[in-house]
Amino acid sequence: MRNEVLEKLRKETLENGLTVLVRPVKNKVVTIDAWVNTGSANETETNNGISHFLEHMMFKGTPRYGVGELDKAIMGVGGVWNAGTSKDFTHYYVTVASPFFAKALDAMADMLQNASIDAGEFQKERSVILEEINRKEDSPVGVLYDEMYAGSYAAGPYKLTVLGTTESVTALTRDAMYDYYQRYYTPDNMVLLIVGDIEPTKVLQEVRQAFSGFQRRLRPLESVPGAPSYANPGSVALAKDVNETYLGLTYPAPSIDKVTEVLALDLASTILEDGRSSRLYRRLKEEKRLVSHISAGYPTSRHEGLYYVLATLEQRNIDTALEEIRAVFGELAATPPTDVEMAKARRILRNTFQYGMETNTGQTGTYGYYFTLTGSTDFVDTYLDRLAHITASDVAAVVGKYLLGQPNVVRVEPLDGQQAA
Repeated sequence: MRNEVLEKLRKETLENGLTVLVRPVKNKVVTIDAWVNTGSANETETNNGISHFLEHMMFKGTPRYGVGELDKAIMGVGGVWNAGTSKDFTHYYVTVASPFFAKALDAMADMLQNASIDAGEFQKERSVILEEINRKEDSPVGVLYDEMYAGSYAAGPYKLTVLGTTESVTALTRDAMYDYYQRYYTPDNMVLLIVGDIEPTKVLQEVRQAFSGFQRRLRPLESVPGAPSYANPGSVALAKDVNETYLGLTYPAPSIDKVTEVLALDLASTILEDGRSSRLYRRLKEEKRLVSHISAGYPTSRHEGLYYVLATLEQRNIDTALEEIRAVFGELAATPPTDVEMAKARRILRNTFQYGMETNTGQTGTYGYYFTLTGSTDFVDTYLDRLAHITASDVAAVVGKYLLGQPNVVRVEPLDGQQAA
């Protein structure tokens, strides 16, 4: 398998606290991926959406790169770049042909250190963000997703939406955003990954130079949420212009520090929902014909997260579908999966992991995600070995611990139909 022959990832922490992870790969391109350890989990109801809004503003220029010039610098050499914001992080990634590495590094380093957060651009971009929020309200899956998190947590870092609300984004000020940027975009709160056609020693020297003036220190806002607490399971129905009912069920899920449980739940989820032979698909779609679609899974999170089941179905089938889902979970908890199921689930997860490491962005994305959550490369480096040692009993135990309780239930249902919870 290809990732076994990759050169070891080289790690260096600069004097200012910036962690740099570098790996050479002979493929003629190079990816730079900067992960900032902040997202909507670091927000309050007052400034909800500021991390995502700031992600947009970061591309609007610096004192050296005017409005639009950062994009021109990268696209002018045939490069591509983008960014993403989640609950636990924000990251910025760029890929260019290797001869243009220095130009890409200069643009990335200047943006991270010296974003202008221009007041005029701030007002323009606010309209873009508000339109994005409006579009999400027209998406039944988007509405379902936000309501699942809002209803599943009584309090804590994952209750709020990543985009923010119309009210919170409308109330944000440029000065509040600049303060947030200065507090969280600091070298000791970032990891920079560089993978591609590079010479590590030379690249590390260029990175030291590019970030030599970066001396801010992390100063978290005092009002950030504490540890998450789950709400008592409830049921919410939202009427929208849809033809089918969109059903979302959420259950507690382990935080990333519970590695054995995380890997066991990875295997359980694969057995439950991956492919036509998976237990949920076979029972609810093929045998009982209760749903038109069903999926399940969970994002690995820093704090206790959520395991979800998503389905589309007719309203008259909801109660029966809930009973069947509970039955499928109960069967897996009571009787460990077969050797055939375990082997197939391991193979699917192993292949997904290995395919994900085939590209520069796959490597920087995987390592960046888990390093941001854990402060180490260990989770990625040991994933396949640990996965091989998870037993069928481990899988049954994790299902019994997390998936047998009463779920939080959210429905997005047609406007002309009502059904009791």
